[in-house]
Amino acid sequence: MNIRRMTESDLMDLYGTVSDPEVMKFIEDPYDLDKTKAFLNKAALTETPLIYAAEDDLGNYIGYVIYHEYEQDSMEIGWVLNKSAWGKGYTSKLTEELVKKVRLQGKNAVIECSPNQKITKHIAEKIGFEYAGKRDELDVYRLECYRIIDDDVVLIPYYRNDEESFPWYQDQDVCKQVDNIDHVYDIDTLHEMYDFLSSRGNCYYIQYQGKLVGDVSLRDNAELAIVICKEYQNKHIGRKCILDMIALAKEKGMDKIKANIYSFNTQSQRMFQSVGFVKTDDEWFEYCIKGV
Repeated sequence: MNIRRMTESDLMDLYGTVSDPEVMKFIEDPYDLDKTKAFLNKAALTETPLIYAAEDDLGNYIGYVIYHEYEQDSMEIGWVLNKSAWGKGYTSKLTEELVKKVRLQGKNAVIECSPNQKITKHIAEKIGFEYAGKRDELDVYRLECYRIIDDDVVLIPYYRNDEESFPWYQDQDVCKQVDNIDHVYDIDTLHEMYDFLSSRGNCYYIQYQGKLVGDVSLRDNAELAIVICKEYQNKHIGRKCILDMIALAKEKGMDKIKANIYSFNTQSQRMFQSVGFVKTDDEWFEYCIKGV
């Protein structure tokens, strides 16, 4: 199976999919060629596509998959396949591949479907999605893609939660550790930081024994950052999270991770070095991943 970006040359294959009344039964009325062309341009040929072509093991087009941001913490996934591809297990395989992609992006997964799409519901529930209500008359199924480190520590994909996170950044010592500043964050700064981190890689809340206590992020440029509120520091939470981010970096195929730690923050420097980071500059540390 292969999922790839579409090109203009996929127009007629896509038309074969969306013009079929049986394929479109639970979606909308079948498309004519002009509507298909507009759909291709709007949904597939953009800088950030909403749909991608799906191919079988021989490279033959079999339909398209849906993959795009749904909410801040989640990606919508789905599939629309040609009749010739029905009943061959492709939908389960595609769903598993899309869920894997969602996990690597540090998000949760969502499937929307008509209440009459019993096959979609069955596949979603088989993989672990749970019914989450309705949206625009469609059934919504959701898979929480947490990273479970151990019985105490769980990483939860970022979503806006000012009530929990804003107080962490009202501690001047924490803000000094993070940004080397002598003042606390305002709410706009908090939002800008989280929007930046969550749009450029993986950003998680750290949950410890059921309570959110900080955040950890691994950016696409391989930079790792972690913040734990003062009350929960020195409980080995940070060390566990860093080790898990190393594991995530391996999953993403990165060959190294780097971290910027200010020279006065000797406690954090020692923690990073204890798990294998090496100092490469006055305030930069690097972990080389072997076997990637």
